[in-house]
Amino acid sequence: APSKRTHPPTMPEDSETRKEDVNGEKKDRERDRDRDRARDRDRERGDRDRDRNRDRERIRDRGDRERNRDRERPRDRDRDRGRGGPRDGPFRGRLRGDVRDRDRSPIMKRRRPMLRERNRIDREKVCPLLLRVFCRLGEHHTAEDFKNPEKEPVEDEFQIYTWKDATLGELTSLIKAVRSAARRRSTRLSFAFVYPDRSGKKVVREVGQTYSTRRSEDGSKSLMDLNFETGDYLDVAIHLK
Repeated sequence: APSKRTHPPTMPEDSETRKEDVNGEKKDRERDRDRDRARDRDRERGDRDRDRNRDRERIRDRGDRERNRDRERPRDRDRDRGRGGPRDGPFRGRLRGDVRDRDRSPIMKRRRPMLRERNRIDREKVCPLLLRVFCRLGEHHTAEDFKNPEKEPVEDEFQIYTWKDATLGELTSLIKAVRSAARRRSTRLSFAFVYPDRSGKKVVREVGQTYSTRRSEDGSKSLMDLNFETGDYLDVAIHLK
């Protein structure tokens, strides 16, 4: 009869060894996971500390810039007023000249538009006003010419839409586009407001003058600066040399 093949009996020591190996691998995986988590936590902590230090440096630099700007403002203001630098010695006359000629300095030229910005009107949001302009060669119209509303000198009149922040120089350009006499090289334009006084009588008050080909001190003055009120007339005398 054929012999039966028998397998060697399983020893209990092999199963225990296999269990120990599985437990060891599990512990190794847990140890690696804990090590990775700790490394990630350290990296995140380092990133937070780096960002915090960067923010502190940025705030400190901003504070330094503000302190330097506050420290330089009085010095710049004193220099603009002519008080900066030594007052005695060889620079004394130069400082006085700077004070006398400061209107032509580049600092004052930069600050002039800033002063005009305070009274500037947003022309995209504010509606313009209708300005009645009366031009005459050689002289202004008199108050008697505007005494009767039905007999006003309408033959010398033209109307423009503008704002109260319009300057006399800007109005000069508009007048030159309408009146050919105002475009001559030697032309001088004299501006006056026509308005009723408290008693209701018309008053003609001169407010400034400009030139057709060169600048004038009154050219930068606006209607608002000259106390113009809505409803006033503008009378212009064109003087030819």
